[in-house]
Amino acid sequence: MRLLKPVVLVAALAVAGSAWAADAVIKYRQDQMRALGGHMGSIAAIMKGEVPHRDQLAAHAQALAATAAFTETVFKERALDSKSTAKPEIWTDWERFAKDAKALKQASDAFAEAVAANDQRAMRAAMGQVGRSCKSCHDAFKTKG
Repeated sequence: MRLLKPVVLVAALAVAGSAWAADAVIKYRQDQMRALGGHMGSIAAIMKGEVPHRDQLAAHAQALAATAAFTETVFKERALDSKSTAKPEIWTDWERFAKDAKALKQASDAFAEAVAANDQRAMRAAMGQVGRSCKSCHDAFKTKG
């Protein structure tokens, strides 16, 4: 009986610790996605002429490309709970998810390069590809919640 209490306590702490770790992983991942979305929203507003901050486009483009580079990594660890909108298919179809993450990174890089070159046509094409990459991944791997 004396041995049982410490074993139960250690097991309970291990379960609680893994739940806290999963919460941290999910929060970080959600912050990552919000950062991507924030830069996308700012870029769209600038490109549509809704705000007069054209001088900030390059910074948003570079930040988008830098942040997109983390997408695959932040989803490596399977972590789901009621707050997560990630579908389990991310991990059961990891190859497709990784391919989509790489496509987002390539499109984001192309957009940043087009902005740096002030190539309007390439900027529109690359931003379209970024949007398609986001949509493809969200359609396959994100719940509507």
